Amino acid sequence: MNETYESETDVTEVLKQHKERQAKLADQMLAMTQNLKQVSVAARNIITQDNKNLELIDDTVDKNTVKLGKETAKLEKFNQSGGKCWVWSLIFVVMIIFIVMVIFMRLFPKRK
Repeated sequence: MNETYESETDVTEVLKQHKERQAKLADQMLAMTQNLKQVSVAARNIITQDNKNLELIDDTVDKNTVKLGKETAKLEKFNQSGGKCWVWSLIFVVMIIFIVMVIFMRLFPKRK
């Protein structure tokens, strides 16, 4: 009888230890789950903020691209008109030189 009581006590102790281990493991798993949830929420918030920043950057890039296109068109017009201005300036200089040369030839005729 004494042996059965000891075996029941041993079995009871073993069951008690297993229940305590299960309780500790359950508490650890709960703590890890809560930690994982906190990390996941923090990661979600960071990703959401990054997406907002990317949208703002995308809008800024689009605006800058449009502005760059406008400025490129202005620069092309300026380059085209600048070329015409130089051509007219050179034609004017050549005409002045021609007129001065004709006057010079009239003032100092060739000697025979």
